Amino acid sequence: MEKPGSQRTVLYLVGVFVFLYLEAFILPRTPLLAYGDQSVYLLNATRMLQGQVIYRDFFEFTPPGTESVYTALFHGFGVRAWIPQAMLVFLGVALTWLSVYVSKSLMKGPVVFLPGLLFVTLVFRNALDASHHWYAVLAAIGALAVLIEARSLRRVAFAGVLCGLATWFTQIHGLACLLGFGLFLCWENRRTARPRRSLVKTEVSLLGGFLAGIVLLDAPFAFRAGLSRFLFCTLVFPLKYYSAGRYNTWRAYMAELPPIHSWLDLVRAGPFLFVYLAVPLVYLLFLVRYWGTSTAQPGEPWERLMLVNIAGLFLFASVAAAPSYLRMCVVSLPALIVLVWLVSRSGRPERLILSGLWLVALTLAVAEPIARQRHWRGYLDLPTGRTAFLDPVPYEKYRWISERTHSSEPLFGDQLVSFALGLRDPAEIAFITPDDYTRPEQVTNLIQALERERVRYVLWYPDLDSPPSAAGDHLEPLRAYLRGRYHIARVFADGDRIWDRN
Repeated sequence: MEKPGSQRTVLYLVGVFVFLYLEAFILPRTPLLAYGDQSVYLLNATRMLQGQVIYRDFFEFTPPGTESVYTALFHGFGVRAWIPQAMLVFLGVALTWLSVYVSKSLMKGPVVFLPGLLFVTLVFRNALDASHHWYAVLAAIGALAVLIEARSLRRVAFAGVLCGLATWFTQIHGLACLLGFGLFLCWENRRTARPRRSLVKTEVSLLGGFLAGIVLLDAPFAFRAGLSRFLFCTLVFPLKYYSAGRYNTWRAYMAELPPIHSWLDLVRAGPFLFVYLAVPLVYLLFLVRYWGTSTAQPGEPWERLMLVNIAGLFLFASVAAAPSYLRMCVVSLPALIVLVWLVSRSGRPERLILSGLWLVALTLAVAEPIARQRHWRGYLDLPTGRTAFLDPVPYEKYRWISERTHSSEPLFGDQLVSFALGLRDPAEIAFITPDDYTRPEQVTNLIQALERERVRYVLWYPDLDSPPSAAGDHLEPLRAYLRGRYHIARVFADGDRIWDRN
């Protein structure tokens, strides 16, 4: 079997690096504005860099892994806008390399490069958000790569540690992989008719590695914040209030699908439809294929394929309750590997599908970076460095705010604006929502912080104006406070408003 360090693989990964660099930076080296949930972790990391303690001094419900990564990078390089974009390039290249490694255990020939190519062109480039999800899945796929060729006790224990590492970033992804690997070990033990004692040893190794990873990584943060506070933030709050958020329920399914009014709109919606159809459909198709042909085709690496399939199914299960587009993208890589294996069979329909996938992926690999580099852009010299904007609306917003604020000034309402402009979050929470996800005591704390620090600007997005009678909406005291202490200074083209203290 060709090793992942071969010349073809190196050239392939160089091409992936160039593609992702052109997606995240404007030539020669200007980072594009970061967006998405990563802004929360970037701002949290700046607070930790200033000496604040996560969970004690500010609220966060995910484990501290993502903030820890960014805090270390900020400590070494400064709080710079290029860091999250560089990490996106790293995450994309690392996940693609792992896809090649796993694929070479299942298939032969150039087809081993197709899952990674589909991943970066159809999936990853549409989810350029270096938040906790991608770091967790990188550790989870790393665990899959460790187990793909053999399941010795040492490998199983190391996979458990990587599951613990995944849990350090996102509670559910690491736990899902742990359960998936545990189920696979049971299936493999029964298939090979090994003694039950062997199964117990491997399961204990897996669980022991997992628990060791969790304890070693989380203990310092739990000690500094206090165990009760740590458990409330990372365990109690997600269980009780996480699903109160609109995008944290099944309603997130296809909620971000672009409107389709023409064939061109359908083409643009293609990546969305592809991800939602591929996951989890290909896992079910594989099970049908396995039950129908595994006995007749003993030469196929069925155990390795089943490992990828079960790991992918459990990763999907970790987001199934709230299947937003980003979350579906994050768990899609095992599905792409299984998909390519399914269509790399010798039948005519499979060959046509395989050729179509190659055509789409290669076309996007060339056309997308060219379109990105030729797109309109504006530039701003911000406290975090020169930043490029591809949309005039955020460009105008950032320009307006940067001209009226100075570094370290408090601002509330947009964590990415605060990060990019070197502003300070005065409250214990980074953002608010008009539902039970934002607790009444957090609203009270926010009002007190705005008053105590005489915060001049508060950013307000249209979704916060839900009727005060809406179930779970605790923001009315904050709305009343703003109406009494502030006036609207500017309404931006996207509907965002900025309140200026009277």
